[in-house]
Amino acid sequence: MSIMEKAEELGAEIVESSEYKNLKATEEAVEADEDAKALIDEFQAKQQQLRMAQQNGQQITQEQQQEIQSIQAKMQDNDKIKEFMESQQEFNKVMQTVNQIITKAIQGEEACDAASCEAGCC
Repeated sequence: MSIMEKAEELGAEIVESSEYKNLKATEEAVEADEDAKALIDEFQAKQQQLRMAQQNGQQITQEQQQEIQSIQAKMQDNDKIKEFMESQQEFNKVMQTVNQIITKAIQGEEACDAASCEAGCC
């Protein structure tokens, strides 16, 4: 089996994982909720605006910082967004572990099994 075939197989396994399925389900729930979607859109627009200002050498004001923190607080109070963020964290943990195992294999180190990864060997 070629490297690319193994990569495709790994990708297919990741898509079948409970973490990925949960991530997609919570993402769809956010997209379907008008309030949650509006909050995320507002947050992303404000982030982009502040990024552009910084790239143009402008300082971010205290008022702008408070505004984005206010949006973040509203997002944390939204159950659908909170669930989505939690599922993102869980999926990111899986991907981080996968990357660590691949890195160890490339470096010739012994990879641990999935059960012991939870114990911190990865």
